[in-house]
Amino acid sequence: MDYRVEEKYICTEGELQILAGRLSSIMKEDGHHEEGKRYQIRSLYFDDFDDSCLAETIDGANDRKKFRIRIYGGHTDRIALEVKYKLNGMTKKDACLLTEEQCRELMAGRRLPFQKSSPKVLRMLYLAMTTDRLLPVTIVQYERTAYISNIGNVRITFDRNISASADIRHFLEPGIRLMPVMEKGKHVLEVKYDEVLPDYIAQALETGRHQQTPFSKYKECRIALEAYRTGEMR
Repeated sequence: MDYRVEEKYICTEGELQILAGRLSSIMKEDGHHEEGKRYQIRSLYFDDFDDSCLAETIDGANDRKKFRIRIYGGHTDRIALEVKYKLNGMTKKDACLLTEEQCRELMAGRRLPFQKSSPKVLRMLYLAMTTDRLLPVTIVQYERTAYISNIGNVRITFDRNISASADIRHFLEPGIRLMPVMEKGKHVLEVKYDEVLPDYIAQALETGRHQQTPFSKYKECRIALEAYRTGEMR
């Protein structure tokens, strides 16, 4: 997959409702939507002992990547290992599927056996866990509403109720204790497309209020959990 544009904005629930009314008539809804036209995403992020991924995100490093394990709806029937790259403000993602047994090994910080026949992402993670001592550090969870269009390969997502947990051992359990990381009523709008955003979609997204932000769910969750740990909640 080639690199894509990824733009992020902080929105209120009211603004998302307005955008939903506009987008539903010009884009398709994601087929994974469940009750309330949303689906749950839960990710387990990795970092090294020096928190290099966190530092690179805070500093806005031009060339960086993150490893994460992702499940949907709290179910274990589809577990994906992903590596997300960012370069010059553009993003791309590679992924492979994991078994539940493989996932539990990685949750415990144990490397999976290296095999040349393994998917590229799995081999990359093995190398990172070996040389950089990469370990799972944070759970990020939120509810997503998504709209898609084949023209421009556009994907618009509303990410609500972004929350964090440091209790990695419960990552695969249906319900886990979570801590909200955003101001009440604030959510994230993400706009992803290949090269050019079609005019009719850009016009539908225009509210006159949105300002682009380098918002990172991983960063915000790490910062919120550390503030809670040290008693310095914002």
